Amino acid sequence: MFGYVRPCIPDLMVKDHELYKAAYCGLCRTMGKTTGCFSKIALNYDFVFLALTRMAVDGDEVTVKKRHCGVHPFKRRLMLEPNDSLKYSSRATVLLTRLKLKDNVKDSKGFAKLKAKIAGTVSIFFKKTDKSHKELEAKIISSIDALSRLEENGSDSIDETASTSGELLGNIASYGLEGVEQRLLYDIGFHLGKLIYVMDAVDDYKSDLKSGSFNVLKNAFGDELTENTKSMLKCAMTLELEKMSRGVELIDFSKCRDVERIIKNIVYIGLPNEIERIILGKKKENKK
Repeated sequence: MFGYVRPCIPDLMVKDHELYKAAYCGLCRTMGKTTGCFSKIALNYDFVFLALTRMAVDGDEVTVKKRHCGVHPFKRRLMLEPNDSLKYSSRATVLLTRLKLKDNVKDSKGFAKLKAKIAGTVSIFFKKTDKSHKELEAKIISSIDALSRLEENGSDSIDETASTSGELLGNIASYGLEGVEQRLLYDIGFHLGKLIYVMDAVDDYKSDLKSGSFNVLKNAFGDELTENTKSMLKCAMTLELEKMSRGVELIDFSKCRDVERIIKNIVYIGLPNEIERIILGKKKENKK
């Protein structure tokens, strides 16, 4: 994942900001317990959002406690206690990271291949996910393989490549659920996956031009993104965000009111801000 899916902190209420940080730290702690200490390096904002949306749909209990943290040992920090959504998000994070690193080794060349091998070596210390996730693993592999084939063939279809990424995230977001809840989270994940793919392609456009790495925008538009092209891409990203937001509005937040304002902040303020940042070519901030 790419770390684009995060809230706009200045527009969060203080208690919601504290809960978001507790969710981030809670996912980190849960990963340490369920998928191993080394797996924490795969922690990112996108899977915190996944955990929060699963909590909202499943109605998981949200319990916050102060606990010690290895990274911040001198002061206890607020953390969400492990629940089903945090445990699932931990396993899904590790499963996607391990499979993506394996694919990176296969597809990379030269120094990039060496870096991918080093990262892949670290992933062997992640705890294996249990057999109940075999179907999800197969779906992730299928999507990654489909993306690899599109890249190998030099695809210039933004919709085809983005939709493949959308299927990947849709399956991860909805796995293990049934009926209306499954369809709702698949739809949210699908449009978010498409959005993230285009955001990353725009964000990495210049660096991919220099390195010669695959970028569907390079194949579609050549060596320069004009202002008209950027405007078109912004409209496309905004459209996917609007489609995703329709799904968010269908969530029954009465099951878990605590996370509603955080999720809507991310969807209606955080992601639009990221789209604007990317179009303007500004660097990503690393604040939590």
